Amino acid sequence: MSGPAALQRTALALERDDRAGARLSFEAAPMKVAVVLLAAHVLVAAVNLSPLIESYSVAALLDVNREGTLIVWLSSATLLLIAALACGGAMTTAGLDRRRWWVVAAGFVVLSVDETASLHERAGEMAERVLEIEWLPSLYLWVIVVAPAAFVFAVWMLRWFGRTMGWRSGPGRLAACAIGLWMCVPVLEAMDPALGGPRLLFVVEETLEGVGEALFVWALLSHRLGGSEPRRVSAG
Repeated sequence: MSGPAALQRTALALERDDRAGARLSFEAAPMKVAVVLLAAHVLVAAVNLSPLIESYSVAALLDVNREGTLIVWLSSATLLLIAALACGGAMTTAGLDRRRWWVVAAGFVVLSVDETASLHERAGEMAERVLEIEWLPSLYLWVIVVAPAAFVFAVWMLRWFGRTMGWRSGPGRLAACAIGLWMCVPVLEAMDPALGGPRLLFVVEETLEGVGEALFVWALLSHRLGGSEPRRVSAG
């Protein structure tokens, strides 16, 4: 009987190992998605700062200073993914938290549409009818018109995610870092190359925006799925 019993124990051990491996793979999924997004944005930044961007074909697909490129599509899709994750949060909670998740989802749907339709620039052009700022072209009036509302939304998310995720948790730190990066974008936008700033600043701005999106996806996936978090480094 020792033979069959040993085989049974071995089979059970292998089954446990398979389950543990599947669980680890599932928990690592948020980090893997974020790493792919981060790698894509770093690669695009490198291309934009290299002679490759002088090629018409490369620029038509990867120039971060153009509309209708693969980078715009990637950013819009990522923002829509964030909105979908927020919808998942709304459908699995109740009360005030449920409404807040819906607000986050709606906000990122608007951001996703804006990425392809340039709604913020349209708002700037409309504001030109009321505001006259000689040193700031109408295309960039959105920094004054839209940025304050975006700032309020960002601060609100910081406070709420701090209570929902906890700033000491991995998802909480990731969300805070992402929002912090996004809050730098309007400042860098004001130094756009069209306004006399160096191209490097525009590439940095777009890269920070993309990195923020990747970190926010990681945060929400980790929070929703209980996935991987950044390892804490001990002080000693």
